[in-house]
Amino acid sequence: MPDTPNPALNEEERALLNTAPEECLRYAVRRGALPLDQIVERLSPRVAAVVRSVATGERLPEPTEREETSQPPPAGKRSDLFVYPQLQRIVDEGILTLAEAFEAAHAVDHALGRYMTGTKYAAP
Repeated sequence: MPDTPNPALNEEERALLNTAPEECLRYAVRRGALPLDQIVERLSPRVAAVVRSVATGERLPEPTEREETSQPPPAGKRSDLFVYPQLQRIVDEGILTLAEAFEAAHAVDHALGRYMTGTKYAAP
């Protein structure tokens, strides 16, 4: 579990790390410090599309019919995503389940070197 910011982050991005990780990721990907393809390579296609959307700032299209799969219970509750307003909106719109949103948040957290969202070590 990462506990120090990714060394590829610049000073401005480090300032956003715990208060606005979506924005931090956007800046780092935009300037080429973090490879988006590497961040999403092990994610399901739906979750990868959302992480790409977060990283690029582009809005996702209307939700498509969701595949019925047995999802593990979410690692936390929706309020644990408070620093991820875009992910909260995506859950509210039914694009992702809460478990999938946590998977997306964890991928971003891992890339940025943050403690995982929804764990006791996450930033308040």
